[in-house]
This record gives sequence, C-alpha cells and structure tokens, in this order.
Amino acid sequence: MATESSEEQFKQGLHFLKEGILEKATRAFEKAYKEDKENAKYMSYYGMCAALRWGEIGLGIELCTKAVKKDFSKTEYYINLAKVYLKIDNKKGAVAVLKKGLMIDPENSIICNELVKLGAVEKPIIPFAKRSNPINKFLGMLFRKTIPGIIGRIRRQKEAVKDKD
Repeated sequence: MATESSEEQFKQGLHFLKEGILEKATRAFEKAYKEDKENAKYMSYYGMCAALRWGEIGLGIELCTKAVKKDFSKTEYYINLAKVYLKIDNKKGAVAVLKKGLMIDPENSIICNELVKLGAVEKPIIPFAKRSNPINKFLGMLFRKTIPGIIGRIRRQKEAVKDKD
C-alpha cells in the first residue's frame, strides 16, 4: 500500500526525471517501489529508469510489463515500456507497445508523436482535426493508396524516357 513516504519519493522521482537527473530519479523511484512493490506506477517508473540509467534491461522489461498488465488503462506505462525497448534498439517491440497504448487512448499526443518519430504512423492529413475524425481517416487512406501509385507511375515514365534517349 502506498504511504506518504513512498508517494513523496515518487513525486521527487518525477521532478528529477523532468529535470533530466536520471540517477536521482532512479533512486527515488527505487525507494518508492521498495516501500510498495504492488503499485503499478512505482513499478513502471522504477523499471524504466533502472533500464535507462543502470542498464538493467531485464528488470526494466519485467517491471514495466507487469505494470501494464496490472493497470492496462494507463498509457504512460506503455510509453515507459517502449522507452526500455528503444534502449536496446528494439524498435519493433517499442512500436507494438505504443500501438497497444494508442488503442487505449487514440488521441494521446505523446504516443502519436513517438510513433511518427519511429516512422510507424503518418501525421494526420488535417492536423487540427483529431486522428479519429472520419474525414482524416478517409483522406489518409486515400492518399496512402493513390499517391504512391501515382509517384511510381511518374518515376517509371521518367525512366522509360531516359532509356529511350
């Protein structure tokens, strides 16, 4: 059960993480986790930081996966697990985890941005409309299916003209 002390340690860890002081963040999350080993958020953040700072990849994957299973509705846990996968250059694993997180919260901008950075999801055609907007979905499918075909046809025509010359 979370105590005031463990919650305070967790808040300190978040502060250090935000400031980019990963060593202190990891220590704070570790203390919170050791006080309450069943708390999913302590698991997730301690696992992620232990993997990123100390290279404890096995521990990171184990704790972050356990946190996702314990409370699958928190998209931040999917993001933390994806960071651990990216630490070991497992882009495929990170993309799979982020896509699962996107199923929980389709409008999560952090997950969408990460997927775009990884090349797994295109930016919405109409940026001010939500990704789930039917017009955005339709235009996205239309453009992804027709434009590559048109561009390919133009390239083939240019190559044919070069071959004739």
